[in-house]
Amino acid sequence: MAQLLIDGKSYGPHPFVVQVRDLKTHEPLENVYVGDIGPKFGYNTMDNGFLLFNQVKVPHVNMLAKYSSVDPKTNKYVKPASASLVYGTLTWVRSTIVLQSGSVLARGVTIATRYAAVRRQFQDRDAKEWETGENQVLNYTMVQMRLLPLLAATFALHFTGRGMMALYEENQKKMAADAGKLASTDRGPSPEELFPSTDLLADLHATSCGLKALASTTAAEGLEVCRRACGGHGYSSFSGIGSWYADYLPTTTWEGDNYMLTQQVARYLLKSARSVLEGKASDNDTSTILKHFLERRDMGAAFDILGRDEDIVAAFAWRTSFLTFEALKHRDEEKGSWNSLLVDFWRLSTAHSQYLVVKNFYDALRSKSVADELDPDTRSLLQKLFRLYALHTLEREASEFFSSSAVTVRQIQLARTKAVMKLLEDIRPHAVRLVDAWRFPDWQLDSSLGRYDGKVYEDLFRRASELNPLNALTVDPYPESDVLIRKDEREKLKSKL
Repeated sequence: MAQLLIDGKSYGPHPFVVQVRDLKTHEPLENVYVGDIGPKFGYNTMDNGFLLFNQVKVPHVNMLAKYSSVDPKTNKYVKPASASLVYGTLTWVRSTIVLQSGSVLARGVTIATRYAAVRRQFQDRDAKEWETGENQVLNYTMVQMRLLPLLAATFALHFTGRGMMALYEENQKKMAADAGKLASTDRGPSPEELFPSTDLLADLHATSCGLKALASTTAAEGLEVCRRACGGHGYSSFSGIGSWYADYLPTTTWEGDNYMLTQQVARYLLKSARSVLEGKASDNDTSTILKHFLERRDMGAAFDILGRDEDIVAAFAWRTSFLTFEALKHRDEEKGSWNSLLVDFWRLSTAHSQYLVVKNFYDALRSKSVADELDPDTRSLLQKLFRLYALHTLEREASEFFSSSAVTVRQIQLARTKAVMKLLEDIRPHAVRLVDAWRFPDWQLDSSLGRYDGKVYEDLFRRASELNPLNALTVDPYPESDVLIRKDEREKLKSKL
């Protein structure tokens, strides 16, 4: 990927195929410098390298030109019909990141939940006289508050990812129809500069940016919460969480840094809000919630978040709309600089993405496929997971929901002290079966703590004693000794394996 420059003018990044090494010697070609960048924090199974070119000529035919090209005779740039055609791969990768984030987090939640069910510590202070023995760690509400909302998030992200991929497939069909058309020469190629005529493309771009940022952040930060919920053993490599966490961390940066991506979402929402105010809005969900907010903002919201699931979704939409028009006021009326509003844009993008997750989860539970495939008890349990994810998120973001008048202070208090705590109590008996539903095999988890059979301590000791090569060495501890290793039985250890 490199900037396409014609007569000193940049047309943005484009893909080129460039030969790097000699086909016989495999040595780098003249004026090509390539190498490995060295070890990283994690994900070291993936090679990352540097590549430098010094006046290397690339033939015209080497430009990948399915959607855009340069006329070799006139030297003119031929644009695609849609600016977003050249970003198809990028949006696909972001969409898959959203889809995979639920299962990524589920690995950590599975390990932590299983271990918390096996591990016992202390006796309940208020236990009855006949209730002897130590308590399962998962029975402590502080552990439940850390793990069960993340368990709910795994399902929320899964259903959101499916919705994201459906939007991507719909967009692909539209782009395929436009692939052979030429575009106006006065439109720039950036996907951020989208017009109402490319409504679906703009929606896909903004949605993929916002959800990629939220989903990967939720998964990465959630894995660390799971590790810490496992106590001291969570820090061991045998827990299976640490290495997985380190390998997943790049996802918060690649395909768009999560903080930078939020600007794309804010730009899209501001444009949508301007279109709504001008009466030129397209017929999509974003415009609908913005119009609804304008119609009702003088009357107020009055959402029953404790009694009606649809009102929970509406409260999240209201918060997004409120923050959108607040950002628009700061930008257009008060003439705030883009840089001065970046924090507001990050909050706006987060709010909008959380709304999308809640809405996708809600819509999935009401879909025909879920109704046909799941029994009533399972659907009821998933509904409780939906409410836990939504109300726990609402409680954490309470200031924005209150300042937007989406909910009252009393509703926030009841959500925190009553609703969420009751949901934790109801979900706790099903926690282990819910993580088992992801059906991760033991070899994939590679975790002593998350074993399906619950033999945590037996496997921990086996790995520490029998599989650890350091235990086959006897080291001389004295500094004046000429011998470092007095006894080496690693060969015997190999024979056992």
